[in-house]
Amino acid sequence: MTKAVYYKLWAMTAGWTQRKNYGWYQVYSRLAPWCYVAVPGAAWFTFGWWSDDWKKTATLGLYEPPLIHWDSNMTNARSDFVKYHAQYPGIPYK
Repeated sequence: MTKAVYYKLWAMTAGWTQRKNYGWYQVYSRLAPWCYVAVPGAAWFTFGWWSDDWKKTATLGLYEPPLIHWDSNMTNARSDFVKYHAQYPGIPYK
């Protein structure tokens, strides 16, 4: 091949990293506004799977587990807050 062909090949790849990074910047800048919808939506749909401690953290301390029935299961999966310190503790004695 001639020098012109080699020059053309190297010219096409010279700024490849810069073009790649700019391309990802464009992708992320177009996806970024969806964070305002996707993150609260994911939290809304997965809230029931969170532990009681995370629910209390995410709601800035407002979450109170609904334990008003005496026959609630108090397994090791429930937090100490639910077992002993809630408004209606699952285990009212320690």
